[in-house]
Amino acid sequence: MRSNMFRKLAFLFVASIGSLVLPGCFDIQEVDDMNIVIALGVDRTDNGLVRVTAQLVNPEAVPSAGGGESSSGGGVRSFLIRDETGSSIEEAVERFKEDVPHRMYLAHNTLVVFGSDYAKQGIDRAFDYFERNRYFRRNQLFLVTPGQARDVLSAPSDPEPINALGLRDLVEQIGEMFRFVNSGQLEVMREYLSPSQAPVLSLVDRDASGHLLMKGVALFCGAKMVDVLTVDEIKGLAWLMGNTRQVDIHLPCESRSDGVGSAVRLLVSRTKVIPQFGNDGVSFLVKVQARAEVDRLCPYKRLTEKTYQQLEQKTAQYMERQMQAVMAKIQSDGVDACQFGTRLFIENPRKWRQISAQWPAYFARAQVRYSVQVHITRTTLSSSTPESAASRSGSAPPAGRGVITP
Repeated sequence: MRSNMFRKLAFLFVASIGSLVLPGCFDIQEVDDMNIVIALGVDRTDNGLVRVTAQLVNPEAVPSAGGGESSSGGGVRSFLIRDETGSSIEEAVERFKEDVPHRMYLAHNTLVVFGSDYAKQGIDRAFDYFERNRYFRRNQLFLVTPGQARDVLSAPSDPEPINALGLRDLVEQIGEMFRFVNSGQLEVMREYLSPSQAPVLSLVDRDASGHLLMKGVALFCGAKMVDVLTVDEIKGLAWLMGNTRQVDIHLPCESRSDGVGSAVRLLVSRTKVIPQFGNDGVSFLVKVQARAEVDRLCPYKRLTEKTYQQLEQKTAQYMERQMQAVMAKIQSDGVDACQFGTRLFIENPRKWRQISAQWPAYFARAQVRYSVQVHITRTTLSSSTPESAASRSGSAPPAGRGVITP
């Protein structure tokens, strides 16, 4: 009896002590008391200061708890734009406390857009800020725009009502084909700290009507932006860097200049870069193997074994030309955007340590050879064209396919 009483008293004592030391919700903060930041823009002003633009969720456009419609009816923009200026990003963000009601909540920030003027001066201070600040998550995207970040964050992104989510969707759609385009903070920092020290950030802009569009990628040498690649040039860089999937390639028809041609879809490609050392320095062998399917044929072409072989050869030649053009561009810029230095370090750390101090010069004159193999495994087309089944006499074509010509 005494034993049972002792156990009950001990249990009550432990429960009482535990309730006292548990933190509970003493620092809870209501959502209505927060400004939820979903995107940030960083620009350089004319007088050399830093302007930080914050895109905030508009509380008037948030659906009410009772129904699915916004609390203030239609026509309300889903986000708000506020900006502050300071000598650094930290100072500008701190100034939001002075004239923006409610605390800035940064944990849901989805992307950061850098204006080109700021990016060309170097974004190492920004890297340091976003890495050290515990409120930011490393899955946020780092983007660059040729103009001002504030203009991009204010642009419409129909049919997506929230600009930041529309921007992220645009980047991720291209990123499904080329992984490096998804310039998440973690991946960008890895490239920045790698032996090549050449991060690649997605480039976004506005079209003539003011809507958002994906414009390519920005190339960085260390922390400074030095050049850009267009959306078409991205393909060449992707085949130099690594694997791709679901990439469309358009090939012109012979003796035709009206834009009509064949279309081949690369289902998957895999790249292997082999460093080679010689008396004249270092060279690289880029081996690309790809599987593809046929999406479109030139008019009056038939799917024969010879046609397959010609398409495989033309596709391989196209890929090699794209890689050569991009390699010439980044070598002239002195930017190892293809991460050859990192591959060299992994392959031969001792040799890398010997040439790492002079790597920009080595990279600029490195010889690159290509070996591209494309295998077309299937087609989304029928084996014959409609014209081949047409009947001059007006009778029905076989199996009801084709067109009737007079």
